Amino acid sequence: NTFGKGTVQTILEIGRFTSLLGSRSQEDGALKLTIQKFYRVAGGSTQLHGVASDIVLPTLSDLPEFGEGALKNCLPYDEVPKARFTKWSEGRGLFIDELKRRSEVRVQTNPEFHYVMEDMDRLRKRLDENRISLNEDTRKAELNEDKIRKETRAKERLARQDEQMQMIRLTLDNVDKPNLQPILFPGNLAANKKNGSNKTAPEAADDSDSETAPGNDDGTKEPAIDPERDETLNILKDLVDLNRAPTTASTTASPPPPPN
Repeated sequence: NTFGKGTVQTILEIGRFTSLLGSRSQEDGALKLTIQKFYRVAGGSTQLHGVASDIVLPTLSDLPEFGEGALKNCLPYDEVPKARFTKWSEGRGLFIDELKRRSEVRVQTNPEFHYVMEDMDRLRKRLDENRISLNEDTRKAELNEDKIRKETRAKERLARQDEQMQMIRLTLDNVDKPNLQPILFPGNLAANKKNGSNKTAPEAADDSDSETAPGNDDGTKEPAIDPERDETLNILKDLVDLNRAPTTASTTASPPPPPN
């Protein structure tokens, strides 16, 4: 499910009230107050429960330690009377069971999801231990193990890569043009020139042991591998294909027409 935040907050400046006493100051501070909660049309709140997924993919955030329910002093889940509504799926095929089956087959055979599940096990172990060694040699050994693991995965990705992927930036101005230019990333060009190769291993998104701070992308690196994103696109493609497929005719014989 999603994170499970179903509340709305506002910032209330204390100075708005101390000014009535004749002593308003920027140093008075402010209070963050919860003023509302979100509810879905069926009556249930998104608080703690979030929105349940029809198809669940392995992800590092799929652990009990993540989510609104893991935070201190979180408000409880509750419900209100449901609203009148018509389900969007009524009369429309969503093929949930078939989409789930196809996705499970891909996930089981996708090495990138195997990496994700390995990272989940390592992260779960770290959270359970809740400690980190201050011994320099131990930390160096752990960092070296992480480095070897990432290098091994990079080699495996390169061995699996049949052809160099191209990425194209689409805009409303160029989407209809016949010849679209691929994006050239300076980081990859420099690496290719140095190695004398036209093929580079795709990089993975930061895993549970990454030391890289978020937001450091300067636009010179190719977007990282994201198996959840790619599988989401695969599921969407399956849904489009299933909706385009002709409906199978019923094998039940039609009743004879009534006599005149």
